[in-house]
Amino acid sequence: MALADFLELHKGSIHCITFGVMVTLQANLAKVLTYSSHTSYITFIRSVFAVFMAMPFVEWDASDKHDVTDLLLYLSSAISNVMLCGLGVLGFNYLGVGDSTAIEFGGSLILVGVIGHFFLNERLSILYLILLLFDCVGIVLVVQPSFVFGTPGASSEGREIGAIITLGAAFFFAMWHVVVRKLAQRNALRCWLMIYTHGLVGLAMAGAWTAVESAWQVPDTWFSGIVFIGNGVASTIQLVTGFKALTNEDAKKVALVLTLSVVLSYVLQLTAFGEELEWISITGGIIVVVCVVLSECWDYIKDKINNL
Repeated sequence: MALADFLELHKGSIHCITFGVMVTLQANLAKVLTYSSHTSYITFIRSVFAVFMAMPFVEWDASDKHDVTDLLLYLSSAISNVMLCGLGVLGFNYLGVGDSTAIEFGGSLILVGVIGHFFLNERLSILYLILLLFDCVGIVLVVQPSFVFGTPGASSEGREIGAIITLGAAFFFAMWHVVVRKLAQRNALRCWLMIYTHGLVGLAMAGAWTAVESAWQVPDTWFSGIVFIGNGVASTIQLVTGFKALTNEDAKKVALVLTLSVVLSYVLQLTAFGEELEWISITGGIIVVVCVVLSECWDYIKDKINNL
């Protein structure tokens, strides 16, 4: 019973951490796919999985309760997610996962806090802003992007283009957080209906994207096929956990806890691939963890004060 109470009390944070794990997994799978497939094809297959995995569970009965504003928010969320996916994958053609993670997570973290302050009425205090800024520093130290640390052998060709593209992905990532949280505040967020909408919009936009790309290259090996399937499933689970997290927590809190996935990814690299420990990355990981813990303490203190 104690465990059940603990899980219920911290379900928002658990969803946030799971969301971050799936974001990291999906990003690494997408990076692998960029070596053999086009951005639009990766986005298209991802959307196919979203449609077919969501279809049996769509809350059709609840759809007639939504007004025009809800419809526009659903479409805005879906478009933001597709643009995030497309630009994120496109950025992988120019940047490594470390560079992309630093730009996308760091940029979206600050944007979510600022935009949410005005659009969601989720007040961003000076203390919380400082936590977000320090968390960004921690992310940079963990992933050690080449544009900051000058990684030996890293080519600068196309890096500026990749940085601009990934900044665009960070913007849409932030907008996705804000719009989904707005739907949750309006009590209009239906998880599987949202995923189904994301899939349909993704199919349409990926199809239109083919106008600027050459013919699609279908996976021709078992490995590529498995990675495509893994990417599609991970993307859908990522959406589910993201919606659950934003239903229970503020957008800025979700964005902050999400950065724990950067630390988890680093630990995975150490254990699975036997990489050497680096004090810079360890320091960054500690900063990220401390920022998340302090945010939890801050929220706990505020709740206690409000309940007095």
